[in-house]
Amino acid sequence: MRKVLRIFFLIISAVFILGIAYFFSKWNKINVDDNIGKSTGIKTLDKKVFDHTYLIFDSTKVKTDFEIYKKLSDTVTFNFSANKNPNYSNLTLLTFNSGDGFAGVNINVVKYKSFFYASSESYTDNKRTFDFLEPERYIIKNQKLTLNKTQYKKGDSIYGKIELEIKFTPTNEIVNSEGYFRSIVD
Repeated sequence: MRKVLRIFFLIISAVFILGIAYFFSKWNKINVDDNIGKSTGIKTLDKKVFDHTYLIFDSTKVKTDFEIYKKLSDTVTFNFSANKNPNYSNLTLLTFNSGDGFAGVNINVVKYKSFFYASSESYTDNKRTFDFLEPERYIIKNQKLTLNKTQYKKGDSIYGKIELEIKFTPTNEIVNSEGYFRSIVD
């Protein structure tokens, strides 16, 4: 009986250690810059405009200049939202979305206390039978997030900068993407 309990305890310990190792390998620490809201990157968002192809709602204020592929114009295709989880006060979801209503891509950033993890999700309404077998089109290799503070409540202003190294799987191209963002936490 003792041998069985010892093996069970070792298995539970191994699973716990693997979970902690996974957390530290995927999640990164947030950089804090109190003055990022006053930076020129945030101020230039007022001069940007939405690409009319991607503008579903009549939004008057550009919230991010994040782009997967660099653009030299003042036209943006991504929108940004920050949502607080109602059940877990330390969990905040930051979403960068670009889409035309039929297809697009989401960059989802899960923020837990002073750590974060970014993932990508491409979507389309043109579904095929075996789409679930295909790999994700965008894979995030490296990530860096800078925010004006680490803890937010609903109604707080959020300012930041995200920097991602993204692998585009169809061509195996590595793209360095970055952008500033601002919003009110919902």
